[in-house]
Amino acid sequence: MRREFNSRLFSGMAFLTGARIVGSLCIFATTLLITRQFGADMMAKYAVYLAIASVLSVLLPCGFHAIGSMLAAEYVSQDNPAMLRAYIGYGQKLIFGTGLLVAGTAILLFSIWPDSQLHKYGLISAFAVPSAVAMALIYFNSSILIGLQHPFAGQLPDMLLRPLLVILVTVLFAGFVPDIETWTFLLAATCIFWVTASLLWLSLRRHSGSGPVDPASFKKEKKKWWQIAPSWALITLLWDYFIEIQILLASLLFASFEIALLHICFRMRQLAGFGMKALYSLLMPKVFAANAIENDSEAQGLIRLSSRVAFVYALAAWTAVALAGPFLLGLFGEQFRQGHEVLMIIMATLPIRALFGPAPAVLGMKRNQNRVLQILVLALFVSIAVLIATHQSVGLTAVAIGYLAAGVVSTLLMWFSARQKTGINCAAWA
Repeated sequence: MRREFNSRLFSGMAFLTGARIVGSLCIFATTLLITRQFGADMMAKYAVYLAIASVLSVLLPCGFHAIGSMLAAEYVSQDNPAMLRAYIGYGQKLIFGTGLLVAGTAILLFSIWPDSQLHKYGLISAFAVPSAVAMALIYFNSSILIGLQHPFAGQLPDMLLRPLLVILVTVLFAGFVPDIETWTFLLAATCIFWVTASLLWLSLRRHSGSGPVDPASFKKEKKKWWQIAPSWALITLLWDYFIEIQILLASLLFASFEIALLHICFRMRQLAGFGMKALYSLLMPKVFAANAIENDSEAQGLIRLSSRVAFVYALAAWTAVALAGPFLLGLFGEQFRQGHEVLMIIMATLPIRALFGPAPAVLGMKRNQNRVLQILVLALFVSIAVLIATHQSVGLTAVAIGYLAAGVVSTLLMWFSARQKTGINCAAWA
């Protein structure tokens, strides 16, 4: 039985990791094609469009997408399908409501200051805001499907299908509409986000709960949702966009080539981390379900398994990049090979995080999300302090050292906090 479970786990992990890699390669190819075919100006506008939409998509759900997997797993294990459906409906309405609020605010600002510096973002925002709503729905519906232990249905549309559609549309535009206007390309990108969101919505409809919900129970649960969700909005922003923050900080201190090199190194780190993300998406819903019925021994066993498998994977990934790093960097140009040291320092965060396990998720499922937020804020200040103190002496390596220092501090503090607050040792040696 255990062998069969492990076999399914590793095959699922391999498939999801492969899908992420294919999707990432499609996005990379899209970036390359846009820059070469349509010019740097188009690429810059597309990058700003994605940046605005990405940040808004994290804020619009108010954290409800970040706790979706955990609550879905809990409601299923408690045999409470009515509350699951109530949560899904409430979360989706919240996203549309906040989306309308942001759209109205943007229209008001552009109307009040039509000739201001802000106005140059009018066209981009006209597509970024509806795209952000679609992205928020993607993240929310995906988190529910993952919590219901449907990781493929929850991740493949955004992970694989959307990048394939983007590169396909870009190739078609490059081949048949070489003089395409910016608004046409942004409209196509927005439509692709909504196609992806619609597919996830249809998939979720087949798996969501049913039945009437007790008004008193709904009121009680809604209060609980709002107690924990907003903190997770900030946590998600700091956790998922920590790399972007580092690049923005570096852009204040270093030249364009160094920023490009840093961007490449961080993207390689993200690519290497996909295997761990796939593993956690497969195992953590089972941990949440075991925790919901207070089966602590099963939860601890699953956490131990995830930490050990993740650590072995992380060591293998670090070793592979150590050996192949110079070659991979050389693909972008011979001058990029000098960034191998920076790459390896950044990559060192992978085995460190894997060794100490999924402590943020454990703290979250035990309702200690505020501790996670405090630690992430501290880690951000650590990275800034290291960057300021060392950038003149070691150059771009200062960013990598700051990122590693922040990773070590946050990992150790979260592991210690999880053990102190919950009694669960998330580490691989537990």
